[in-house]
Amino acid sequence: MFLGIFGGLSGHGGIERANRLTAAVLTQMARERMQPCWILSLNDTPGVQSLTVDGLSCSYAGFGRNKTKLIARALGLAFRTRVVFIGHPNFAPIGFLLRSVNPRLRYWVASHGVEVWQPTKGLRQVALRRAEFVTAPSRYTVNQLIRTQGLSPSKAALLPYCLDPGFRNCPPDQGGKSGRLASQILTVGRLLRSEPGKGVDTVIRAMRQVVQAVPDARYVVVGDGDERSRLEELANESGVGDCVMFLGHLTECELQERYSEADVFAMPSRQEGFGIVFLEAMSFGKPVVAAAVGGTPDIVVDGQTGFLVEYGDTRGVADRLIRLLCDADLRARMGYSGRERVEANYTFAHFRRRLSDMIGPAADLN
Repeated sequence: MFLGIFGGLSGHGGIERANRLTAAVLTQMARERMQPCWILSLNDTPGVQSLTVDGLSCSYAGFGRNKTKLIARALGLAFRTRVVFIGHPNFAPIGFLLRSVNPRLRYWVASHGVEVWQPTKGLRQVALRRAEFVTAPSRYTVNQLIRTQGLSPSKAALLPYCLDPGFRNCPPDQGGKSGRLASQILTVGRLLRSEPGKGVDTVIRAMRQVVQAVPDARYVVVGDGDERSRLEELANESGVGDCVMFLGHLTECELQERYSEADVFAMPSRQEGFGIVFLEAMSFGKPVVAAAVGGTPDIVVDGQTGFLVEYGDTRGVADRLIRLLCDADLRARMGYSGRERVEANYTFAHFRRRLSDMIGPAADLN
């Protein structure tokens, strides 16, 4: 039997999106082997719910943040379970507990980025080291698992995320309804004080130089959170309040409109373990300006699909944005290369094959 344990499946963040993709692959693998599959989600609404990924329906049980009930349910399934996939290092001790109940059980743990860039301690670290594999979406995070967590190199597995197969499913006539601005720079991300390194402040500071060179340039920020008011104040204090638009949360189709209308995608963040939004922008043929930190260089190829700068380099961000906004041919070349890179490396078929190859041998053992 297959068992997946996740923090959440219904949210809008990158980890939740990765969780949905993983849950779908686990469900598919179980069906191919005519085995049951249980998917447990700590933070989702209590009760049985469903999701669909690439036409595959997947059921899961939510536990309304009740970790005790989730663990009790997992323990009740442990004796029948062969393969457990745990969607976050915080839950790794659950895998260790289940393995102690059923020594034949094997468990995998997914890491995502910053949560393993600093040393963990105690049972969590032990549980990570006892896992069959710990996956990471980028080479940087793989290296951090080895260097910072003391994980054996043989147990650190690269598993890049992918573009959601349902992305870009909105009708094509949705585009253009929001009103085209002449030169648009776009960022998509949560604006949270707990995630202060997204780089939105860097782009805002760069806008003063950008609008001097490109007077009709506008910066569009999609996403919301408790950091938004500070960033709005920063835009006003920097003298570019009229050039910066904060749109909050958008529907999927509204978001796709914004990707379609943008000229450049910019998110010079220091905390991306991967950055699914880069794939989304590149799938729309948009060049990317990002920071050469964390997992971002795995996706954005400097000078080919966009530009990489040092984190916090306001002048560097401004320079790259101006170059792209002033050169339509450069934008087109980089946008084409980005779209080709997504199609060649980051589709759901790629993700499904990688995860299946990793788990399959253990699942097929008697």
